[in-house]
Amino acid sequence: MNKRILAAAAVIALAVSALRAAESEFPGSVPVLLANQSVRSDLALTKSQCASLDAIRADYRSDARLVTARFPDSTVGKKAANETVRQLTAQANACALKVLTPAQRERLDQIGHQKLGALMLLLPRVREKLSLSKDQIASLDRFRADGEAFAAKVNASFEDGRIGLDERLDTLRAWRETQSKKILRTLSADQKKQLEKMRGQAVKPS
Repeated sequence: MNKRILAAAAVIALAVSALRAAESEFPGSVPVLLANQSVRSDLALTKSQCASLDAIRADYRSDARLVTARFPDSTVGKKAANETVRQLTAQANACALKVLTPAQRERLDQIGHQKLGALMLLLPRVREKLSLSKDQIASLDRFRADGEAFAAKVNASFEDGRIGLDERLDTLRAWRETQSKKILRTLSADQKKQLEKMRGQAVKPS
């Protein structure tokens, strides 16, 4: 099986896991995101924190490689591997978040807003902050259902061998951008301002 599935895990997670908001406090692969030097500098991580996060990421990568090697390169095998890697990601996320201080976790949440944009509104805790109306929530629930169906279709095409990993990632990225624009149109001007504030200051490149 193509081992690039692990390297792409963060991108896939950012595009899809917001649809499964109940699973994790943070949508995406935290260990992979926290390996980024710009993010580490922004959070002012200590050497001890970096060492702990490196160990968590190394274990995560090792476990994920074992998963991709263990399952056969078939439709059923790819599906099982994807699900297992998703579970590993959720477990690694929980471990990585425990390394951070409350202030660092709050800043990481802002960085998540920068990465996901309006898709963060699929998370219940973000909806509450913006005091969304029943009609707005209903619209977001429809976006969620449509997104889950779309992601399942894309993943099935990959698992069946009809599309490659690059096409899968490009398709999910394009979907994320399109969905973000649609979701933004459901917000009032004040809500858009609130959402923008949740992004915080842009992460500076190292």
